[in-house]
Amino acid sequence: MRQPDIILAGNLIDGTGAPPRPRQALLLRGGRIAAIRPQAELGRTDREGAVMLDAGDATVLPGLIDPHVHLTFNAGPDHETVRRAVEEESDARLALRAVANAQAHLAGGVTTVRDTGGRGYVTLAVRDAIRDGLARGPRVRACGPAITPTCGHLHYLQGVADGADAVRKQATEALDRGADFVKVCATGGIMTRESDPLGIHYTTEELRAAVEAAEARGTLVAAHALAAEGVLRCIDAGVRSIEHCTWQDAPGEYTFRPEAVAEMRRKGIFAGLTFAGLSQWRYREEVRGERFGGDLGPWRQRLQNRYDTERKMIAAGVRYVLHSDAGVRETPFGAFWLILATACYELGITPLEAITAVTSTAAALLGLDGEIGTLEAGKRADLLVVDGDPAERIEALAHPRLVLLDGTVAAEAGELRGRRADAEF
Repeated sequence: MRQPDIILAGNLIDGTGAPPRPRQALLLRGGRIAAIRPQAELGRTDREGAVMLDAGDATVLPGLIDPHVHLTFNAGPDHETVRRAVEEESDARLALRAVANAQAHLAGGVTTVRDTGGRGYVTLAVRDAIRDGLARGPRVRACGPAITPTCGHLHYLQGVADGADAVRKQATEALDRGADFVKVCATGGIMTRESDPLGIHYTTEELRAAVEAAEARGTLVAAHALAAEGVLRCIDAGVRSIEHCTWQDAPGEYTFRPEAVAEMRRKGIFAGLTFAGLSQWRYREEVRGERFGGDLGPWRQRLQNRYDTERKMIAAGVRYVLHSDAGVRETPFGAFWLILATACYELGITPLEAITAVTSTAAALLGLDGEIGTLEAGKRADLLVVDGDPAERIEALAHPRLVLLDGTVAAEAGELRGRRADAEF
């Protein structure tokens, strides 16, 4: 497929949160956006010799960023199935699964992923293989194994560290091995049977050891936290993002803490809001008419309590991203739009706000806002072309017509493209 030099967009969403702009032309050069201007201002010299892609009434927007995935996980029907695979399979098989998962997300419109924990350093090898052109896939940021105490959440990923010195050493080792950031489990998690999801894993001082090790290398810490006390310790320690950021005091009981949230805002800490598996089912039942295989009854109020605190956190001005946690139970890669649709339904945010959370805001979290996340001159040409207007109906993202990565068509109509550039649009 000959790669386009100019894309004519029916509507353009630039990722900044601004309303869509009609009838825009994007000029691409060397894998980047050279200019954006109204189609009516496109000159004859612009058009001469250029490969044109007329998207008609379709919308063009930035490639999406999923800032919390697990590439080596298999999205099985239950936690034990997922764990058993990642714990027992060979590095080679895990790497192949990671590539396949990454490609599914790319075909679905995600051009950058942040892997927040895989076994050992398999995900770093996958990241490098994609970067070096050995495999097709989205841009990957990876941490290697999550840091956790003995028998803590995700301990089977091989990042066990007990005490501040061990945490610092494990973080430094991961960075020495090439990790892009540090992931630490501040609390237990639901897919690790040995841990209590509300149990506290680390003291503030131990979390700060990870932060200091990361900051010494110019990078950041992402911290898993399912309990309010864990969130509070993460805020005190100064992590960059709190994954899940669940203000839970007891099972199903959540308490909003305005003073702590104000401190998050003051420190510039991002909240990573998760819509994996069960979290999607109220939207899927009540909007899409799907039937849940089990009994959602006990979970309905629990989810409502959770979303109430998240809505208040957003209203208080905390910067937030939306993520899939893809790879965990019943959360396959390739359906990122469903996470955004669920977030709109449950949090009451607009489609444009959801898109902003996974474009410019997510790029800022990853420290890549100088390269990706918005459509503007100088940025990498990571683009989606979708039918309809996702600023009005987020479900328009479900079936991207085209996905471009660094200006190259990477997927068309949900199918991954090869690296050649010699077919027709």
